[in-house]
Amino acid sequence: MSSPLHRSNDWDQGADRHTRLKDPVVTVRRLGRLGLPGTSPTRIDHTLVYTTRQGSFEVFLPPHRPRRILRRYTAVYEVDMGVHAVRTRVQLPSIDDAHEFEVSVELDWQVTDPARFVRSGHRDVPRLLLGELEQAARPVTRRFPISDSANAEAEVLAVVGEGKPLGEEAGLRTLWTVRLRRDEEGIAHAQRLRAIEQASTEEVLTQQGGARADLEKATRAQAQQRHRLELQGYEAQRIDFYREYLTRGGIDAWAMHLTQHPQDSVKAMNSLREEQHERLQAQMVLIKEMLTKAGTEPFELEGPRRLAIEAFSAVFGQGVPLEQGPRKSVAKDTESSTEPDPPFLLPQPAAGEASDWQPVAPPDPHAAPEEPR
Repeated sequence: MSSPLHRSNDWDQGADRHTRLKDPVVTVRRLGRLGLPGTSPTRIDHTLVYTTRQGSFEVFLPPHRPRRILRRYTAVYEVDMGVHAVRTRVQLPSIDDAHEFEVSVELDWQVTDPARFVRSGHRDVPRLLLGELEQAARPVTRRFPISDSANAEAEVLAVVGEGKPLGEEAGLRTLWTVRLRRDEEGIAHAQRLRAIEQASTEEVLTQQGGARADLEKATRAQAQQRHRLELQGYEAQRIDFYREYLTRGGIDAWAMHLTQHPQDSVKAMNSLREEQHERLQAQMVLIKEMLTKAGTEPFELEGPRRLAIEAFSAVFGQGVPLEQGPRKSVAKDTESSTEPDPPFLLPQPAAGEASDWQPVAPPDPHAAPEEPR
């Protein structure tokens, strides 16, 4: 019979620190009737759980180890107490049996009570925890349609979180979370619907943007047209004003200007005086030319002389000073008088100066016309 010291393990996973474990019990060894002297060969960071002949368990947490193995121990379990992660997916039913929720599950588990776990006899911790999760979550997800995954997820988190902690009866501490989503067929259908909706929305927004652009363009065109019409109307008003301004001339023109610019009154009065003075001077020059014109028959000058006399009376009747000679006036209104005009005396030449002009009597209307020379 071989020595108990060299007896092989009854169960050995061959796991190291980086091995993904389903079962935290790494090795199991039976002990002989006489026991095993000294300490058992095991990892220092693992917990040792000894079973007795009476069915009880004695636990030695690291780094504690028994000094000697007593005869009453029948077996020893080497238990890994590290934290292990599980990432997987499960299916949960919806209100319709034709569709199921896809549930992403994240678990972190650790053995906190080695003796309880050894007593429980579980060998697949992830399956144990997922079974408890599905058992608590299935009645919840049955109340929701496949399209309402958000509310179903919130309800699962609330209900399962308020229940008994997962793996507690097996001596485990578990941190977990879940995420619910539609199945692949429902996701593909939702993606197609979203693509159609996005395309429709884009088309509608494009049409609305084009309509707004057309409206803004038409509004700008109308504003520009109104501006052009206003400018044309303003230009027409200016043309009409200046046409009337130019057709009036003289005093009327300046009067119209003063209604628009009363601050130019001094300038207007000076301009009127200059304009009136220039007009009187021009009339005086014309009268002198008419009175001193030579080479014309006397009867041809009868009408112009009368006009010159009237102009002369008008000039001197305005009381505007002339460049030469004293101010004169006509005492008799030629238009209202019924008496014949007095004979007009031409200016006499100065002493020693000859003149071609001689006083001529008015022509006889009954006399025969003279033959041309």
